[in-house]
Amino acid sequence: MLDVLRRNAGSWAIKIILGFIAVTFVWWGVGTYSERERDVAATVGKQKISMGELAEAAAELEKSYRDVYGAALTPEMAKALNFRKQALDGLVKRTLMLSEAKKLGLTAADEEVQREIAATPAFQVNGQFSEQQYQNTLKYNRIAPAAYEETKRQDITLRKIEGLIAADALVPESEGRDIFRLATRKVRLLVVTADPEKMKGVAAPAEAEIAARYEQAKESLRIPARVKLLLARFEPSFFARDAQLTDAEIRAFYEGNADKFRNEEQRLVSQIYLPYSKKDKDAVARRVSEIMVEAGKGKPEFEKLAKKHSKMKTGETWMRRSEARQEVAAPLFSAAVDSLVGPIDVGNGFLLVRVNRIRFPETLPLAEVKDRVAAVLKRDKGKDVAVIKAYEAHTKVQESKDLKSACAPYGIAPTETGWSGGAKDESAPPAVFQEALALSVKEIGQVKTVGDVHYLFQVVAKEESRIPALSEVREKIAAMALRDKRRAAAQAELLKAVSGAKSHSDLAAGAKKAGLPAVATGQFAPLSDPLPENLPPTGEMRKTLLSLSMKAPVLTMPVEVSGRFIALALAGEQETDEKEWAARKDAFLRSVAEQKKSQLIEAFLAERRVREKVEINPEALK
Repeated sequence: MLDVLRRNAGSWAIKIILGFIAVTFVWWGVGTYSERERDVAATVGKQKISMGELAEAAAELEKSYRDVYGAALTPEMAKALNFRKQALDGLVKRTLMLSEAKKLGLTAADEEVQREIAATPAFQVNGQFSEQQYQNTLKYNRIAPAAYEETKRQDITLRKIEGLIAADALVPESEGRDIFRLATRKVRLLVVTADPEKMKGVAAPAEAEIAARYEQAKESLRIPARVKLLLARFEPSFFARDAQLTDAEIRAFYEGNADKFRNEEQRLVSQIYLPYSKKDKDAVARRVSEIMVEAGKGKPEFEKLAKKHSKMKTGETWMRRSEARQEVAAPLFSAAVDSLVGPIDVGNGFLLVRVNRIRFPETLPLAEVKDRVAAVLKRDKGKDVAVIKAYEAHTKVQESKDLKSACAPYGIAPTETGWSGGAKDESAPPAVFQEALALSVKEIGQVKTVGDVHYLFQVVAKEESRIPALSEVREKIAAMALRDKRRAAAQAELLKAVSGAKSHSDLAAGAKKAGLPAVATGQFAPLSDPLPENLPPTGEMRKTLLSLSMKAPVLTMPVEVSGRFIALALAGEQETDEKEWAARKDAFLRSVAEQKKSQLIEAFLAERRVREKVEINPEALK
């Protein structure tokens, strides 16, 4: 391990400066997963991460986000957060770190695990560890004590190995001061812009130029192959309608899947609610904190305070998670019996909740859920029948070459799709069209399963991939050629303005001569403030601004920004105030040390990932 640290012991100042710029650091990729085992999400050396482990980790990660953001976590946000990738990232990292700890003989003693558990607030009553509280909490969350303790042991071990890897993360004050100076330095810029769309006197492209542009672009204009299909859908819901069930089947299914037919957990709670206005919110918050100290002593004290202070109906009430407000549900349903939850800001007041009893989910009697059981069983039977009938029909159509007649005995009527790749074509899943592209006209494909639906299909029309003739796309190519000429003209004009410029005044004079607009920015810190509107808010631009100084104030090569070209010159700078450094020094050095620690760990993980041969199953990320 030490060899890894030595090879990554370069200039940490430079790496930390770039850390201000970087939006994110991705340390692992998809790899070349080769085993194709359906239940393996990834392999780390000889160790395997199962799909089940990944699903559980992703679900926990998503739950943690939903507990925090509630309804604000939209499907679009969830997709962007990519919980499966985040979860797999964490599992791979954990496996690599624990593997290294094992090699070095690092582990956590029983006493360390016990201390960690005893210090967990969820397992304490009146500030002291309670064995009963511990057992009840684990039982409620359906976690075996041995499994929980092993997880804690691993967590402690991880902290030890991370501490060892990052032992060199301290940052000297002189180095931290240099980083702080760069991070807080403020500048003013002159920005000159050349917009291709505003270039005058650019001649229309000649025929030879259009022909040359077509040769350059024709592969990008290629029209993909497309097909039309005769398509039959074998859907579980279609076959579930006619599924016949006996009482014995219903009972057997109920007994084998009792966990699917449970009532919702309920909690018997007492509440204290104190409303607030904008003017007195802080005062009410202080009052609630004072009440909370006394309310935490026991149920009689809580009820007495509720009658005295609460502005809502007092007394006990049973509450389900589905009935609780989003900001209340998460903390309430993770709390133990006889514990206090809050104060919770519910928007117009503060809420204190005491958990008096828990009614855990119970399996409902068959008589109450018979219709639900039958519906689930019918759906499952429909799935079984759908796949059987789809393959029966496929055998028949292979013999007869007639998809309609082969599907008729099952009550399925094939329909013709539109062309694949159509803007609004939803007549068949893309996966079906993709397989059909490999077939010839009239050829019948294999059964294609997408979700729970099984598709039988026959190609009825096909157009091969082709490059359109110039005559078909001449107008488009001419526009591309004209755009290229305007871009070249804009670059040339801006280079004239920059040529010979040694200061922002020289650049301003050159811009005026070339007829290009020049705008002075306000003062800002390139590494920590939002960039001016006429600059792209990217890490690359921030790095570019770092290169400007009063000795070399002009950026000699123009930069392209959203189709326009810009030239920059430093017009002035303000160095960091020494008083500000003195006031922020301690917190800043801690922050930089944490970044350095993260970089050491990430460098180690990147090295170990290659050495241990981490392979990711692409299916795991879908």
